[in-house]
Amino acid sequence: KPTLKTDHEGGKLLEAGSWEHRLLLRWIEAGARGTGRSKALVRLDVSPREIVFGDNQSEVSLEVVATWKDGTSEDVTGLCRFRSNDDSVVTVDSKGRSVVAGIGDTYIVVFYDNGVTAVPIMRPRGGRSLEPPGGTFANPIDGFVAAKLAKLGLEPSLVCSDTEFLRRANIDITGSLPAPDEIEAFLASKRPDKRSRKINELLDRPAYAAWWTNKLCDFTGCSPTAQTDVLEVGQAMAIQWYRWVHRRVADNVGYDRLVEGIVLSEGRQGEQTAGEYSAEMSSYVRRQSPVDFSQRPTMPHYWTRNSIKEPRAKALAFAHSFLGIQLQCAECHKHPFDRWTQQDFTEFTRFFEGVGSRGGRVGFPQFAAARAGNVIRWPYLVARTAETRELQLLGSGKVRLEAGGDPRRPIMEWMRDPGNPWFARAFVNRVWASYFHKGIVDPPDAFTPANPPSHPALLKWLTAGFIDNRFDMKWLHRQIAGSKAYQRSWKPNATNRRDRRNFSRAIPRRLPAEVIYDAVKQATASTDKLQEVRNNLQRRATGFLSMRMAGTYAMNVFGKPSRSLNCDCERVNQPSLLQAVFLHNDPLIRMRLDESGWIDEVAEVSTGPGAPATAADRANWIRLAWLRTVGRPPTATEVSRAERYLATSRSIPDGLRDLLWALINTKEFVLNH
Repeated sequence: KPTLKTDHEGGKLLEAGSWEHRLLLRWIEAGARGTGRSKALVRLDVSPREIVFGDNQSEVSLEVVATWKDGTSEDVTGLCRFRSNDDSVVTVDSKGRSVVAGIGDTYIVVFYDNGVTAVPIMRPRGGRSLEPPGGTFANPIDGFVAAKLAKLGLEPSLVCSDTEFLRRANIDITGSLPAPDEIEAFLASKRPDKRSRKINELLDRPAYAAWWTNKLCDFTGCSPTAQTDVLEVGQAMAIQWYRWVHRRVADNVGYDRLVEGIVLSEGRQGEQTAGEYSAEMSSYVRRQSPVDFSQRPTMPHYWTRNSIKEPRAKALAFAHSFLGIQLQCAECHKHPFDRWTQQDFTEFTRFFEGVGSRGGRVGFPQFAAARAGNVIRWPYLVARTAETRELQLLGSGKVRLEAGGDPRRPIMEWMRDPGNPWFARAFVNRVWASYFHKGIVDPPDAFTPANPPSHPALLKWLTAGFIDNRFDMKWLHRQIAGSKAYQRSWKPNATNRRDRRNFSRAIPRRLPAEVIYDAVKQATASTDKLQEVRNNLQRRATGFLSMRMAGTYAMNVFGKPSRSLNCDCERVNQPSLLQAVFLHNDPLIRMRLDESGWIDEVAEVSTGPGAPATAADRANWIRLAWLRTVGRPPTATEVSRAERYLATSRSIPDGLRDLLWALINTKEFVLNH
């Protein structure tokens, strides 16, 4: 079959007379006997460990040595599979011969037995690297990024302007646009530390907790439709989920402790009976003086979702939410480009066999569905190991589960361990991806040896710092947002125009669905309502906006996830023609402009009794239109054009309404840049 002397679906794999063919033939002739024992692979060593192609170098051959648990080593180059992660930079053949194809950087991934390793490949611009950066960096992030850029012969872009920084930081940290008075004050400030002070100020705002709770709800699957088909009950549970997480983000509880409250969550607490548990859960949704669910020590709704009833589904969701890895392929077989085997998946799944939910008939007269006679089930969580067993934790050693114990506890202890290869790194990488156009590992939920980080030393340092600072989320935000790498301009120079993975410049990206929905609302809101729009963000995070209000269609158009998939890719941030049509003429946009509180304020001054609007008034309104939308003052040319348009408009309010519409439809408004 491998030589196609006998036809088969796998195609031709071996040439007759090749060394592989002769090796198999001799083994079969000798009786096709096994050794009687299996040799465990310890590591793969590839030489060279890194390739930086110079001017006069076009190809390099790799050599691979396998080291076994018994201490023996052998050259296995001829038995390996090789893959280039980017054929436009380097190609590689079956013998490990790599040939440069273009400028940039990527990895050649080597596969042998159950071992996977990757070799970084770089082709500098102009065929030569720059001198490595000297001295020290105020923020270590910049040192790691600068070292990689020097190897690639790339010059970073200049630092962005104050208005670009302020808008970018507001969007990334708080999920909202800066207010006009905030922009004016920031531009007027001469303090050399005003950017770091602004980052600290943003992290202390209610909007920070609201926005990053929204992101954590994305990762963990908070959805009104996840728990029950009864919409109002599901909505109540989604709001509880959000508020529980929000309280801990607002209090800056360590990420490990926040996750522990989800992972080790309990339904009935202590000696609670089923009736007492039902009474407790009912108290959170009663109409009069409801109890605050966020004060509950744990949050069980993660485990009681209908979408993860089976242990296999729990294992897949858990790996995605907290480890940033995808185990789907290992459910059936070992993927040829991954390390996970079916046995790894089976062992990991057994941790969740005793984790499930029970539900009884519980009365909720406050819900219309209950009043209509429908059965409302409020599930409670059960997490117990049926029998004593030893299980493997994804290749990270074995743990013993005692009968009657909580099978999730050893997983939580394993995740919190500083040596854990995924837990802290996955969160650090997701936060980084939120601030930049992509993660250090990208996609952010694809942590595999075949998808290595673009900056491994940087990811290692950030992860170690995050752990050393007791999983302090604000420390992580402060470190990333305070770096020059984050504060670079989007404008490319002659060397970095094609760079999209090494953080030599900012990459403009479309605003997230929730941000652009509220940005339109903020741009048109009255002055006294503007802060309310910026701070009241719970409504867009828990899901009821996308179910009950006109925002349903808007959120779908701009890619808000339904939180039903175990994939970060569920949130879509790519621009589309439908989005452009929506901003041009959707009734929601027309309603926002027609009912604009700010335009009404202008109308009172420009058309009311008393002195007519002055040139200074018109200039101020034009300036405010730019500040409210694109976060910067208009240029002299833009002011002149706006003045001419207002002069030909039926009225100043009508002219400003058109001006806002035009600004909302610019790339500058719809992009984070």
